[in-house]
Amino acid sequence: MALRSIINFVLFQGVWFSALLLERDAVIPASFIICLMLFLSEQRKQDIQLLACGLPIALGYEWLASGFELINYKVSPLPLWLAFLWAALLLTVNTSMQFLQKLPWYFAWLVCLAFAPASYYAGIRFGVLSTDLTVVSFWLYYGLGWATMFVCIITFNKRFLAAK
Repeated sequence: MALRSIINFVLFQGVWFSALLLERDAVIPASFIICLMLFLSEQRKQDIQLLACGLPIALGYEWLASGFELINYKVSPLPLWLAFLWAALLLTVNTSMQFLQKLPWYFAWLVCLAFAPASYYAGIRFGVLSTDLTVVSFWLYYGLGWATMFVCIITFNKRFLAAK
């Protein structure tokens, strides 16, 4: 399990760095990596269901955040690479980020609040996206929404999609 989690995490990082460095050109390498993540998945059916349920929620949040100008992308309303990045992130929920499902929801929420905005802030620093908010305001507003949305996704996954 540990090796599988490490591989899953490294593959996600491959999609993340592809999106960060290649932006729209990341779609082809990201799609290969996502296919590999699915191929290596021990819970492929659950992961596919999670993608089907979680991707619209995640992209809906991104669309709302963009609409409220918490975050701005170079392409409106959302860049295609973001959907691939989200797909890869969702494919970590049952493997390398499975620990989040074992935490009480409020601890998982705090972990998401602490770390998720950092990923977006890195994207801001690289010029892939932007915000007019200060760092603290961005972390607070965007992070609160993101953490809440993601904990809802992992809770849904744990309660309804996980094999009993």
